[in-house]
Amino acid sequence: MKEFSSYIADTWNIREPVAKEITQSFEKGDSPLYCADYCKAISAEADLSQLWPIFDFLNDVSALVPQKKRLVNALKKAGKLNEEINKRISLCINPYEIDDMLLPERPNPRSKAQIALKKGLGVLADKILLQEDGGESVEEAATSFVGTDPTLASVDDVISDVKDILAERFAYDETARMMVREFAYDDGFFEVQLKNKKDPEFSRYAEKPISINTISKEDILFLLSAEEKKTIRLKLGVQLFRISELIKHHFITNSDCAGFDIICQAIDDCWTRLLQPIVERDVKDRLRREAEKFALAEISRALMKKIAEDNSEGSFLVTSVLAAKNVVLTAFNAQGRLVGASLDKKPAPERPVSERLKQFVNRYRPSLIIIPNDENADNAENIVSNSIDIKGSDVKIVRTAITPSALELSRSDWMKNNFSDLDDSMRKAFAIGLSYIQPITLMPIIGIRYFSIHPLQNYISEKKSAEIVERALSEIVLREGIPLNDAGSIALHLLPTITESIINELMSAEAKKNYTTKNDLLKLPGISETIFRNIAGYIVIPYSENPLDRTTVHPDHYKWVSDMCGELSLSLDAVVNNPESLRSVSDHDTENRIFLEKKLISELETGQKFAATVFSKHRKKAKLDELTEGTVVSGHVTNITPFGVFVNINAVCEGLIHISQLADTYIETPEQVVTLGQTINVRIIKIDPKKRRISLSMKGLSAQPVKVAPSKRQLSSLASHFQNR
Repeated sequence: MKEFSSYIADTWNIREPVAKEITQSFEKGDSPLYCADYCKAISAEADLSQLWPIFDFLNDVSALVPQKKRLVNALKKAGKLNEEINKRISLCINPYEIDDMLLPERPNPRSKAQIALKKGLGVLADKILLQEDGGESVEEAATSFVGTDPTLASVDDVISDVKDILAERFAYDETARMMVREFAYDDGFFEVQLKNKKDPEFSRYAEKPISINTISKEDILFLLSAEEKKTIRLKLGVQLFRISELIKHHFITNSDCAGFDIICQAIDDCWTRLLQPIVERDVKDRLRREAEKFALAEISRALMKKIAEDNSEGSFLVTSVLAAKNVVLTAFNAQGRLVGASLDKKPAPERPVSERLKQFVNRYRPSLIIIPNDENADNAENIVSNSIDIKGSDVKIVRTAITPSALELSRSDWMKNNFSDLDDSMRKAFAIGLSYIQPITLMPIIGIRYFSIHPLQNYISEKKSAEIVERALSEIVLREGIPLNDAGSIALHLLPTITESIINELMSAEAKKNYTTKNDLLKLPGISETIFRNIAGYIVIPYSENPLDRTTVHPDHYKWVSDMCGELSLSLDAVVNNPESLRSVSDHDTENRIFLEKKLISELETGQKFAATVFSKHRKKAKLDELTEGTVVSGHVTNITPFGVFVNINAVCEGLIHISQLADTYIETPEQVVTLGQTINVRIIKIDPKKRRISLSMKGLSAQPVKVAPSKRQLSSLASHFQNR
């Protein structure tokens, strides 16, 4: 794929060496996510907004490989293959160009032209194409072929067959096909032929040509979709005079030759019978691909906006009343996970209170109660209002329409396979609730067609739509890391290149015991070096002894991080607690500096949320002779006294930060700087093995001074000042 590096560099405005790195990563099976987050050379210059389309392009040209092989074999067999043509084929990115080159080598043996050639009329066709002045007329030349075949009873029969040969040769000409295809794309128009002429949906298109230059991408998708459903026929049209003149200009070199009229007739037949159907197919295909690309970009933007605006948390409750006098209750969280479902007997009209509903509200604390807007909606809302104190709580009640997609979701295979223990009414209520909140995390699993993200999604294949959702989720979820001890199926499915068997193994009860470091993932059954490389960075091992395993740093970068820690006399724990400290490292490599700023610091920060997990776990404590003065380590505050702070740095005894060593400025109390249980970085300034004492300091740990809060006395003095003004 490196032959396309120049094209990639020019198209996506990146340097060619980086483009080569990308093509090599693609060939190795790396994902765009891995390249953007862990390949230093690539991430320094390209982000995911460039890498996704580049990988899509490389996938498209990879799909052309079988077609290219057929072309090479055909040309080799015909003795036409040379180094220049071979290079042209290898660099080809257009399927139409390959078709144009292959078609003359594999003609249809049952076509009119091929049958005419078997009658020996190729000689006459060649003579006409020479377009020579003078000599005998075409009719005179055709006389000698009359009677040579039972179907050649007259001169007209001979000329008719010769025109078939000429028409096919013109249609098989690679340059001619390219010219008419571009002409039709630039200057063509569509005629919409309605199956039902009174159909109001297409009235604005009927009985008038629609220029391809002016038609919108939305209309293209709408019309092509309607044609697939056979509601309309979308016919490509061009100005016949102009297309005829274009082809004539390409083929006719002598307008005074004897075969001029025959050639002109063959050109007209070539367009009408042979080229027009092919060009119509190719132009529609090109327009569809461009429109789908536009639609996917619009869907992606709408999806990212929805993700940014989605602050849903807590749980939701769907309440509906059935005609069979039952109250249906289903509860689920913001990610669409069902947490409870039940049926309760419909209460009497004089006391419309549901005890089961009360229990659900107390147990799941829903922020929203959703009521399907059917004929029983008023009854359901009355029961909810009388069962719980709406005014005295934060719970809101909303009514939602029962959409066709919600009903379809309730009957889907996903619903039946995963919730077979629910009856139809519960599945319906659950589906209505999911359609209302539209949990993004479920979309790649159950399909985007059940949710409304953008109107154009109806014209895009579900596979492509799901791919867009998965990409958007991957960017958000994976960069936060997937804790192995709490890994769900949805999150694990977002890992690039991962297989179903590996997901099942990672979710097993034995995973926590078997995989205690990231490198242990190499023991996973069925894992390859490629899969490990693509997933190892995103999987977090919260209970690992190695601080880097508790971050989204890739194992390939562990040595680099350790070397920087050694240079700065920092422990790995200290770096995870304060990744900004790495900015002072003396590394003059541009790629390293950019990667450090753009990626590594944020990857180290992901480990901070697992610090409590590590401190709560029993670890082997370091002996005093294993500690080094001057080293920066991480610890958590265990006790605060007037004279200083005691810190657990996982040594045989706790260290003390004297109040004078807590900040670079004067402070009155330690509480101005630290809080009990806080994780902090400290420098070991003195170790006294005889007295079993460790002296620590927080001074000068970074370029930014320690934040100092005002003391209680200072706050009281300030309050008194404003009171006495």
